[in-house]
Amino acid sequence: CRQCSTRWTPTTDQIRILKDLYYNNGVRSPTAEQIQRISAKLRQYGKIEGKNVFYWFQNHKARERQKKRLIAAATTDTTNLPMQMQLQRGVWRSSADDPIHHKYNNTNP
Repeated sequence: CRQCSTRWTPTTDQIRILKDLYYNNGVRSPTAEQIQRISAKLRQYGKIEGKNVFYWFQNHKARERQKKRLIAAATTDTTNLPMQMQLQRGVWRSSADDPIHHKYNNTNP
């Protein structure tokens, strides 16, 4: 029943085995049969159901994709970061002495 079910908390050994399957054996989307075999093995280390294994792989794959996206976004954004930081801090100011001011200023002195 939904009201009496508690959230699954994997043991250290269960996580170790799941990560080993994911990273060293290339298991990303296990079949129903694989899920049953995996959950039977993990049951030696604590309470677990097939749905826990299914959702663990689904969530782990999603988190890996998210991490890759964040890393890719951070890598492309680093070129703009110093100027953005300067703008946020109010350090980036154009002054009349600034060479760029003279080069692009439309008014003649």
